[in-house]
Amino acid sequence: MKGNIQLKKILKAVLLFFSFTALITFFSVSAAWADEPLVIVIDPGHGGENKGAQYEGYTEKEMTMAVARAMKEELLKYDGVEVYLTHETDEDMAIKDRAAFAAERNADFLFCLHFNSSADHNYFGAEVWVPAGGEYYAQGYSFAQIAMRELGDLGLYSRGIKTRLNDRNDNYYGILRYSTYEGIPSVLIEHCHLDNEKDEKFYRQGPEQLDEFGRLDATAVAKYFRLKSESLGADYSNFPVPETEIPSDIVRPDRTEPELCQIEVTEINEETGEITVCMEAEDKDSYILYYHYSIDGGNYYFMPETWPRPEVWNQSLRELEFTIN
Repeated sequence: MKGNIQLKKILKAVLLFFSFTALITFFSVSAAWADEPLVIVIDPGHGGENKGAQYEGYTEKEMTMAVARAMKEELLKYDGVEVYLTHETDEDMAIKDRAAFAAERNADFLFCLHFNSSADHNYFGAEVWVPAGGEYYAQGYSFAQIAMRELGDLGLYSRGIKTRLNDRNDNYYGILRYSTYEGIPSVLIEHCHLDNEKDEKFYRQGPEQLDEFGRLDATAVAKYFRLKSESLGADYSNFPVPETEIPSDIVRPDRTEPELCQIEVTEINEETGEITVCMEAEDKDSYILYYHYSIDGGNYYFMPETWPRPEVWNQSLRELEFTIN
């Protein structure tokens, strides 16, 4: 019993979470594009001297270009679609110029493609960044729900649909900021992390896996705009595009503490040294991404693990039980 009490005192847990906000008016895509061409601009992230993330021989700028080309090829198989890449070769291109390129072509949407990494190489999964305000948030969020389901069906962990602001209360990511200035809906897709073993299988299978990312992105676009393709045998005319409420204010990342975050030792096996713990967590504004824990009072934390979710992707379970060896 004494050992149990000591473990309770030193065992700590940390939860990482993501939020979304209460909104007001609805935005939805009401019909397939038919009367005039749908113009899509794809922005392969980085280029030239700006290589992006690099890890064990993989370079982000090369990967985003491969995905962008596959996405373009797939989208051109759908009826009534024009597709442009902001740059076709490996070159430096200012973020502002990428948005201006899309505006010059009267783009209906700009999709910026990226791969991710983290400072401690401990995070994994896919995420979509969207503009933080107005109809641009609503359009981005509606598309992002479709894109995240495509990536989730591939097996990637969902890190969520997010906004991020700079110190001027504007969109942090330049491509979202300048696209919004130009009046063009946009999203930034982070397909997976290059520096975590949980995501390796999603990009280390050779060029065909990057092509698969491109096809998945194109399929998400086709569903969002309710496109048809005779050659692919696809007809998304009646696809149920999610409706998103148009926010009355800027949609800020949730920085509030969760309502519940606690961990308790429930069983100790003296022979094997295993302990079973129960962790409880709840945040009404967020769904929980990861958990990680320490058994030495917080000096060392184990690598993050995924917090289980029910079938509805933006909800979390309240309670989790696991064993530590």
